[in-house]
Amino acid sequence: MAEKVVIGNAELWHGDCREILPTLESCAIVSDPPYGIGFVHSGSTRTSGHSRGVNSPNNAAKIYGDDEPFDPAPLLRFDPVILFGADHYAQRLPHGRWLAWDKLGGQAPYGDSFSDVEYAWHNKTGAARIFRMVWKGMCQGAGKDKGTKRTHPTQKPVDLMEWCIDQAGMPAVVCDPYMGTGSTGVAAMNLGLRFIGVEINRDYFDIACERIARAQAQERLFA
Repeated sequence: MAEKVVIGNAELWHGDCREILPTLESCAIVSDPPYGIGFVHSGSTRTSGHSRGVNSPNNAAKIYGDDEPFDPAPLLRFDPVILFGADHYAQRLPHGRWLAWDKLGGQAPYGDSFSDVEYAWHNKTGAARIFRMVWKGMCQGAGKDKGTKRTHPTQKPVDLMEWCIDQAGMPAVVCDPYMGTGSTGVAAMNLGLRFIGVEINRDYFDIACERIARAQAQERLFA
């Protein structure tokens, strides 16, 4: 049975999002779902451009659901929707626009095995946009996460998720059904928005709760 924790204006669920999503009403989806990298690479623990397996240098836990193809259909009834990794399942998405994250921050390529860019799909039409911030391998650019340890193998920087929420039109309620350790939730707290997060991994869920509680406390302090 799913467990709900309320922290200020954040509603956090420990459970399977496939059970919780049908109960949600109007909200925006901003998420980095497990899109089948483990499935494509037949259990490989390291992939070109992504570190999602049990030998990730940043976290020892595997990502639940990454060993099967991702079906975005349950998320498409929401509006707006922004999904990372969508270039891996673009054939299952309707027409929209692309958001690009330049992980080099405009610097010259390192020549390593990690991708220089990641793409997100937005269900709205319009011009493609790009966000630049160094976040590649061990390199981490200046931003709200500077100096903090990454606690998830595919953790996104808070600055990036704030930008994505802005691209989504600053919706009143932001939902991340694959919350991980809560970067989208922290971004929503920083922007003063309501947040709904779902995470099936207990360790990641607990970390997300801690991060979001700290963001709430900081917001109240500055207020």
